Amino acid sequence: MQTSNYRHELDGVRALCIISVVLFHVGFPSFKGGFIGVDVFFVISGYLICGQIYLALLDGRFSIGDFFARRIRRLAAAYGLCFLTVALLADQFFLRSEMALVAKNFLGSVLFFNNFQLMTADGYFAGPNELNPFLHTWTLSIEEQFYIAIPVIVLLLQRRPQRFVWMLCGVFAVSLALALFSGDWLLTKDARYFSTSFRVWQIAAGGLAFLALHHGGGRFAVPGGALVGVGLILAPVFMIDGSFLYPHWVTLVPVLGAVLIILCGAPGQSPTGRILASRPLAYLGRISYGTYLWHWPLIVGVIYYGIRPSDEVRSLIVLAAFGLGALSYHLVEMPVRVLSIARHRGRIFGLFAVQMVLMLSVAGYLFHQAGQADDSENARLAELTAQIDKTHAGWMACWGHTDIDEMCRLGVDAAEPDFLLFGDSMANSAFFAFDAYGTDQGASGRLATMPSCAPLLGVARSPDCLAFNDRVAAYLDAAEPMDVFIMGWWAYYAEGLRNFGTARNEVPLLLADGREAPDTFTAFQDGLDAMLAHVSRRHRVIVINSIPKYETSVPKAMVRALRFGTELPELTRADFDAVQGRATQAVADLAAKHGALLVEPHRVFCDDRLCRMEQDGLPLYTDQVHLSVTGNALLRKIVMDRLDRRP
Repeated sequence: MQTSNYRHELDGVRALCIISVVLFHVGFPSFKGGFIGVDVFFVISGYLICGQIYLALLDGRFSIGDFFARRIRRLAAAYGLCFLTVALLADQFFLRSEMALVAKNFLGSVLFFNNFQLMTADGYFAGPNELNPFLHTWTLSIEEQFYIAIPVIVLLLQRRPQRFVWMLCGVFAVSLALALFSGDWLLTKDARYFSTSFRVWQIAAGGLAFLALHHGGGRFAVPGGALVGVGLILAPVFMIDGSFLYPHWVTLVPVLGAVLIILCGAPGQSPTGRILASRPLAYLGRISYGTYLWHWPLIVGVIYYGIRPSDEVRSLIVLAAFGLGALSYHLVEMPVRVLSIARHRGRIFGLFAVQMVLMLSVAGYLFHQAGQADDSENARLAELTAQIDKTHAGWMACWGHTDIDEMCRLGVDAAEPDFLLFGDSMANSAFFAFDAYGTDQGASGRLATMPSCAPLLGVARSPDCLAFNDRVAAYLDAAEPMDVFIMGWWAYYAEGLRNFGTARNEVPLLLADGREAPDTFTAFQDGLDAMLAHVSRRHRVIVINSIPKYETSVPKAMVRALRFGTELPELTRADFDAVQGRATQAVADLAAKHGALLVEPHRVFCDDRLCRMEQDGLPLYTDQVHLSVTGNALLRKIVMDRLDRRP
């Protein structure tokens, strides 16, 4: 019967799921909902394993020993090799102060309770978990908890098939009700994501799909059903993200899609099924287990070393993950699968016992290593990692506002501002400096900022930026005279740079009519000239000139030096001048032309030989160019010193 035969189209579904999960985890933004692949894996697993149990019960040959031997044969060797390798590599490279996280999650993975540990930790989508090499094992924990409990329950139900069916229905109904109707009052949004109680309905759904197919004669003739199923699986990958309460109502979509493919996707009755069963997709599905095991530790390794996650790096991680998945499949999984349960059950259990003793010994060793942590090392690491990509609380809320009541406020609270900070993300990153400046002066300020939008007039990188700058200029035309601080990452626009790298003229400026400027640097000069001329007619203008930019994240480089003893990158004054010097001089010349006060941070950040990245051991940046709290304090001092000696 079709239900008992190997179904190659389900390997194709696995391929779609593992691709979605891996591309989501490596950070390709289009795959923001790729985590739903895990839900489909649960359904397929339920279909296969619950189906095996049910058929064995019908034939009166169910053996709990055989069942566990099959699960061990299928899973244990691959995850054992992966877990041990990752744990020992972490011991070599992680700081002792980071080993507690590794040890705890390694043990939870080995004993299949890691999802419970993660329920009380930071959420799945939270930044701190990015350095947990065993974060992804929560799925294996949930599956194994279910498959450890179900055979025991079957024995308590006296191996009766009908009772097994009712048990699956009950598990499905209760778990689904919890997922759909409990909201976040029973468990927090983060905790429910890892909860077995909120997930087992997906496994049970796969089992019920098997029962429906089995008792329906092996096929459901629903034209286009499998194609609709594929659509229901793929649509959430591109349409939802981590902001959704999950699992919840939206989770029904991929689960229903998986069930439809199970019911209607047999290659003999569905063109979609034939495509899914094609050799390339089926092969990717067969190696999906090993790929899943290895992909997350690869990502953690890249993040841990501080490598910038460019598209090229992401693509290499994806290829490496599938390569390791293929090696796992051919060299580890398949050689073990050929062992006969009837003849080698004792050997399988014996090897599993040896593996468990070895892994528990390694877990004990890792906990010992965690106990060797030095308090000063731990404090230093925490001090540095807290600076990575840290922004002020209103960072996202401050973008794009030109209405006085909607702009983010700086300094003392007042209905009308005494000064305006106007610029791109550099201005937003200087929030703390100018908030403190306003408080010190007893002055009220506002922040007008938009990402990748230099305070220029008539030229910009995007039409939205052109419109934003026009609105700011109009606001200033109607406002009472005030101090206007203008700040930007000047070389970024003047030289046509991208966010990373130093290749010039790659990103042109747009003119007011939407055409590309024929010469980016000239267009930049004209735009800044026009803005300074416009604003200085009514207001006093203070221009904040260039902040030195590094080619790598400064706090990440400092963390990497702590972890690996690597040398900190240097930015020489000559390098600064080569990349930012022309734009810096142009800004200075235009400020002088319009009588604007010029603040020159680069003269303090850099001496004649080198630019500095830290002060008193703390980074001046949150990344490669935006200012940290320490950098803000230095900028505030620079601004105050310049204003104190203004003519």
